Amino acid sequence: MAFPSLRSLVVRFLLSRLRTARSVARLAYRRHAHKPALIDRRGTLTYAQLQERVQRLQAWMQAQGVKKGDVVFTLLPETGEQYEARLATFENGTIFASFHKHLPADAALATMVRVRPAVLIHDPLLSAPILQAVREQLPGIHLLALGEDYEQALAQHAPAPGTAALHEDDIFALHMTSGTTGLPKSIGYSNRKYLDSVRLISKSIDFRPPASRQDVNMLGLPLTGPGSGLVLPTLLAGATLVMPEDFSAATLAALIQKHRVSRAFLSPSAIIDLLDEPTLGQYDLSSLTHVPYGSEMMPAPKIAEAIRRFGPIFQQGYGCLEALPPITWLLPHQHVDAQGQPLGNDILSTVGRVMPGVQVVIRDEQFAPLPLGQMGLITVLTPVRFDGYWLDPEKTQETLRDGWVVMGDVGYFDAAGYLHVLGRSADRVLRHGQWLNPREVEEVAHTHPAVKEACLVQHGARAVLVLSLRQSWRTGHDWQALEHDLAQYLAHKLPADHQPDDVRIVEEIPRSFLNKMLRREVRLMLEAAPARVAHAPTTGSPTASLSAAHP
Repeated sequence: MAFPSLRSLVVRFLLSRLRTARSVARLAYRRHAHKPALIDRRGTLTYAQLQERVQRLQAWMQAQGVKKGDVVFTLLPETGEQYEARLATFENGTIFASFHKHLPADAALATMVRVRPAVLIHDPLLSAPILQAVREQLPGIHLLALGEDYEQALAQHAPAPGTAALHEDDIFALHMTSGTTGLPKSIGYSNRKYLDSVRLISKSIDFRPPASRQDVNMLGLPLTGPGSGLVLPTLLAGATLVMPEDFSAATLAALIQKHRVSRAFLSPSAIIDLLDEPTLGQYDLSSLTHVPYGSEMMPAPKIAEAIRRFGPIFQQGYGCLEALPPITWLLPHQHVDAQGQPLGNDILSTVGRVMPGVQVVIRDEQFAPLPLGQMGLITVLTPVRFDGYWLDPEKTQETLRDGWVVMGDVGYFDAAGYLHVLGRSADRVLRHGQWLNPREVEEVAHTHPAVKEACLVQHGARAVLVLSLRQSWRTGHDWQALEHDLAQYLAHKLPADHQPDDVRIVEEIPRSFLNKMLRREVRLMLEAAPARVAHAPTTGSPTASLSAAHP
């Protein structure tokens, strides 16, 4: 999550002195009052206008008796009101938490009953299934509905700054896991931890803002997810934050062109969608100078294609809610050679090298360190790790061992010190008595020009590779014949013990609200699909097969 001017002496000096999220926000209001701060469906707000709305919302909370340390939840779409609510909690020292709009209503209710927030700011369309239960089970909660109620609350209260004394060790946010595998887990982060993460980032990023125009950051990931990592950097830089209502390729491209976006934080899937968007050539994306990407592993062939298309403007880091970035960096200049051409897959498939001050150790199942080059569990020791899940000591013990965060991923270090992340240990596939890491198969599938996305999953006793096609291959091809040809292609490219038992083409691979592939949903798709003859690899020339079938 890179951002502009962090190498500048001014910002570095400010970072050394700032202690709370409130101090960051107030500095931004003061230094950048007349600059545009936020662009969303309502239009543009300057920093002064944003400050007024934030302080009116803070005053409403204060009038309800909400105090420092209380939890404020939002259940909102990707709107500027969600940003305002977050900044209002910075102002008064309450603890901000948010549910994404795709979380099942009963999971949201169960989480609120566990955490017992003082406030719920909600969209009635999202909260309707649970609102009555919220009133009954949390009788003291203060509810504020998006729309007329929200605007009236702001209009009826004069803007007022928060008066509570804040400390860097105060918890300022509850980060929520996505909840795709059960109830969301909550992680409380202090001002100190979050600003330390920003300070670590500032030691590596050396990107200058545009010389003659406002710096514009665009969220290509939800603010309720990794997009929240752009909040403090945007405020520190005095940049404009563009909040899309959806993250489709056409929407993102149009916003980049319209607002001359300089930096966009994107998911790998969003980049893949942009590369596959048939109308992309109609948009002027030349304003983009920097694209951090994250939330899941990026296929090396696709980031190489993106570099050839857009230039050496991409950067990724490794991290998670339990161990904030940066753990590793692969900076833009580390993606390319001296001529600006993308490096090989052996580098682009990695997450870079470990940051100074952070330790990463690959371990076996008994938690013993493994030698260089051996694959095992990725564990991290970092000054910006979490201290535990909120009200969940049992889950904490599973993830935090002797101060080390067990990332849940498997991987290894190569001789040059690059960390290769092969995916979640829980996603491994058992084939003929041997465990396969899906990424080792999926990366090879991405080298075929027809493949948009690839997902290797367990289906009974078989390893099935599920693929979606790029737009240019969706028409004019027999999909069943193409499945056979792709199986032959992989038979040629992969060792025998890594070849899938079957290849299936689907319209789209299901994704989460973070634009990540949902392997569980892919497995359910296969279970629901009618049985048919598998496309197992055979001997022969895959090149001849492909060229004959697809002239």
